[in-house]
Amino acid sequence: MNNMCIGLGNCGTMIVKAIAKSEKLNNVKLYAIDSVATNVDTDTLDRINIIPIQSDEKSGSGRNRERGAEMYLIHEQSDDFAQMYQDAMDAKSPVLVITSSAGGTGSGSTVPLCKALVARGVRVIPIIITPDLSEPDAYHLNTNDLFSEISEITDDADDVGIPSYTIFQNPKNSVNYDPINQEVVNLIEIIFGVRNDYTTRDSIDESDLDTILNTPGRFIATSATATNPDALRKLITSKVFSSYQPAWSEEEIKPLTLMTGYSLKSMFAETDFDSVFEDIRKRIVRRYDEYRNIVNSDNQGQCEATVIIAGLPRPAIKNIETEYNMANDLGEGISKSKRPSFLNKKKKIIGKPFAATTKVPDNIVGGRKMEK
Repeated sequence: MNNMCIGLGNCGTMIVKAIAKSEKLNNVKLYAIDSVATNVDTDTLDRINIIPIQSDEKSGSGRNRERGAEMYLIHEQSDDFAQMYQDAMDAKSPVLVITSSAGGTGSGSTVPLCKALVARGVRVIPIIITPDLSEPDAYHLNTNDLFSEISEITDDADDVGIPSYTIFQNPKNSVNYDPINQEVVNLIEIIFGVRNDYTTRDSIDESDLDTILNTPGRFIATSATATNPDALRKLITSKVFSSYQPAWSEEEIKPLTLMTGYSLKSMFAETDFDSVFEDIRKRIVRRYDEYRNIVNSDNQGQCEATVIIAGLPRPAIKNIETEYNMANDLGEGISKSKRPSFLNKKKKIIGKPFAATTKVPDNIVGGRKMEK
């Protein structure tokens, strides 16, 4: 039984391509659903199941979530997703759905896909890439609608259908998405457990990961590698609090109980643990449980750490005025004028236009009189 990831839209497809290049994730079943099939290249074609969706002669969705959802449903009615649904039911839990919230194809397809999977008893975790707060209103309207619609999904028992999720935020004015895509891949490696080496000491197994990921709310997961424990402490702390995954304030988490998991691999991991994670752990007010994976190893002189924190609140959103203020109509506020009545009494123009002649004299060329 293998894990499974489904990428939606351009963003989700690009991340699935990055997953396909990870040696640690070479057994993961991969799907990409997009209106532009050319986003998948020959290097990853043999690893990814591609399902192109299109409803008419126009490719893409124009950042229109409704169009994205309609395209998905048209293909669903044609049973284009039957094999994907079956693979999801056969896959190891959870199935990851990866999308941008800002666009149309991915953002619009996410909800009908998640509904279909939850209805089939599949546990789903969305990985959502959100826009920077400075991006245009349309990006944030799509994001807010996606968040709202995901929260409304319920299972057969009418319980919350998707209790946990994770969010990455695109950096401002970025044109290179490779770094954030790689951070998503790192997170997937952590939550699928392929980063945890075997140890006879404290360990994090699949059941522990399942408990952490079942914690309602948002979770983050990140990793770092350094040459010594002190450098590792600084690097892993900076990645938790100032990276692509939104951090949290003390006020936000004061009333919340979190679930945490830490892994450390170093020469003296047992004694290094407290110092490496000190700055992160003191920012967590209440924790229900803390899982550890401790590996004492020289690791070729490297120290490696991973962190998972679950039960976090949703990050801040940009509230947008939902009423679209359109420009006025071309004729709005203009009354057709009435000409003075005496103008209608003028003699009507009849015959040929003024000064027109029936024949141009032979000595007139280009409007100029030529000497014979």
